[in-house]
Amino acid sequence: MGAMTLGPAFWVLAALGLAAAIGYGLYFLQRPPTLLRALVKTAFPGFVAAALVSAGAPLPLVLAIVASALGDFFLAFDKKWLLPLGILSFLIAQLLYVIIFTAIWFFSGDNSPLWPRYVAMTLVILTSVGFLIWMAPKLGWMALGVVPYAAAITAMGVAAMWLPWAGWPAIIGALSFIVSDFVLAAELFRLPPDSPARRITAPVVWWTYAAAQVLIVCGIINLVRVGG
Repeated sequence: MGAMTLGPAFWVLAALGLAAAIGYGLYFLQRPPTLLRALVKTAFPGFVAAALVSAGAPLPLVLAIVASALGDFFLAFDKKWLLPLGILSFLIAQLLYVIIFTAIWFFSGDNSPLWPRYVAMTLVILTSVGFLIWMAPKLGWMALGVVPYAAAITAMGVAAMWLPWAGWPAIIGALSFIVSDFVLAAELFRLPPDSPARRITAPVVWWTYAAAQVLIVCGIINLVRVGG
């Protein structure tokens, strides 16, 4: 993979993305769905994608962030008919992360100990399977989208465990992404509409998701620059 150049444009665009993430989390998160709210939510990954383009980031990483931006936009309106589009967008993002994680590992020549990776992979898989079993009775026809997505994000988590240790932020980010989506799924399919827990779940979903994207990007940038 080619080296990246983090010039002034990268830092300006990244700062705008971070500002959008913080602004959404602190102000818009608990407000009713509006077009402005959706645009601010989408601006976070949108600016990050633009920053990556300016730095010459690997195409799968850019496309993963773009797919995430689409997913954020679709889910920002809290409309059931947009939910499948949001799931599809993030499914594409997870598959792209699998591609880039696998490519980095394949070309890295990493020979670090294997047993911690096997333990982590096993825990990711068992947790995902257990969570899906817990969710299954409430999914209905949405299982057609949720099950493939669960498989994709599990594969992403497993692939992240094979990253060289220099990419540790991406490893933590992958786990944070899984936590975010598990909490979101519980919110969508298990919690009653009037549950007090929803006051907690929404911030958890957003901040773990935002942290996940930032950590994954930082980890991949570090690996590409080290290896490039």
